[in-house]
Amino acid sequence: ALLGFSQMLYNNLGAEGAGIQMYFLSPTPIRTVLLAKNLFHSALCALMALVAGTMTSLRLGVPDGAMVAATAAWLLFALPANLAAGDVLSLTMAYRVNPGRISRQRGSQANAILSLLIQLGVIGSGAVVFFLSWYWGNLWLAVPVFLTLGAGAVFAWMRVLRNADGIANQRRDSLIATLMKDS
Repeated sequence: ALLGFSQMLYNNLGAEGAGIQMYFLSPTPIRTVLLAKNLFHSALCALMALVAGTMTSLRLGVPDGAMVAATAAWLLFALPANLAAGDVLSLTMAYRVNPGRISRQRGSQANAILSLLIQLGVIGSGAVVFFLSWYWGNLWLAVPVFLTLGAGAVFAWMRVLRNADGIANQRRDSLIATLMKDS
């Protein structure tokens, strides 16, 4: 479910275009804007996970409780980790998105490579934890590991949001120039 949101998560400000100037003129902090976008993306991800889980359960049967708990705990780690990374990349490597040409549009190559590496890291760490808990014969071991990783990811996400205004103000001219291109 997270892979489908990569472009939205890692380029939160891309569709703003000339409207990016309004963020710097309004009294609303950038962190509030990013938090609102993050909460919306989280709701979409939760809905997607619910639909995917329901479809899988209908097709393959109800999974074991340990698998459901471990998957939910992994999502509690993966989502804030992706949100934190996405907020940093949105402020440092934003690129203009034209919603009318989103499927044919090329974005920032550096942003794409970094987002792919982050996705591989998050998915890889999940695979390692699942493999080790399977190897030791107890899938319930994955739950506290993922919850601990999730707490670290939430802490990192909150720190990124706390520093978002400073990063945005340092990169204000670059963000405005990049996002207003071709508008």
